[in-house]
Amino acid sequence: FQEVERIDRILMARHGFGAFEAAAMRAEAEKLESEAPDTVRFTRALKEAVPLDERKSLAVALWEVALSDGTRDAQEDNELRMLVGLLGLTDVESAEARAMAARE
Repeated sequence: FQEVERIDRILMARHGFGAFEAAAMRAEAEKLESEAPDTVRFTRALKEAVPLDERKSLAVALWEVALSDGTRDAQEDNELRMLVGLLGLTDVESAEARAMAARE
């Protein structure tokens, strides 16, 4: 629940959405993700379409969601590091994004 709530808050802050619009966008994104052929192709499309600075911001948002439940999980950490790498960011940039997210 905390992660879903955090996703909605990120969408509201970044796009100026109200709660309803944020929940609708999240639901649409979840649908698209479930239909995506695989993680590599999905992240490749993001990498090609989204400028580097925005991908860095996306990495912070991903870490914010992962950290929102107050627990650190090794599997979740590894998955996020992999995703951030697939988005074209370095391990250092991933660590910086995680540190920024922890301060949020």
